[in-house]
Formats: sequence, C-alpha cells, structure tokens
Amino acid sequence: MTHQDLQTDVLVVGAGLGGIAAALAAADRGARVVLTEEHRWIGGQLTSQAVPPDEHPWVERFGVTARYRALRDGIRDVYRRRYP
Repeated sequence: MTHQDLQTDVLVVGAGLGGIAAALAAADRGARVVLTEEHRWIGGQLTSQAVPPDEHPWVERFGVTARYRALRDGIRDVYRRRYP
C-alpha cells in the first residue's frame, strides 16, 4: 500500500442517516470517502432503537426520492442478512 492509497477527500464521522447521506453524495461525485462509526450499528437512532424514519403510512409506496428509497432498502437488507 502506498501513501496515495491512504489518502481520502472526505472523512465523515458518524454513520447516522445524515452521515450516510453525506458519504454517499460525496462518493457519487467522485470523492474518496471514509465513513466511520463508533458503534456496531449504522443508521443511528433509526436502526439502533427502532425509531421509524418517517411516520407517513404511504412512504413505503411513494413520496420519496430514489436515493432515499435505496438508503432505506439498503439498511433493511443489511439487518435482514446479519440479524435474521
């Protein structure tokens, strides 16, 4: 591994929803991103305490961006696979 391999453009500290969104947005723009989280869980309160991300009953079918839908689906997928 060289010194250049260790460089990053963006460091995001905290993998709550805001941190994840920031890391994804930076990566989409071509930045080399490091996302860190002190706990074993990602998603912050949303996933660690089962706090619902949004209360609207229709959010499962429409009314969100493709990015937000992918984030919700991705987080659910991680926990379905790791914690059946």
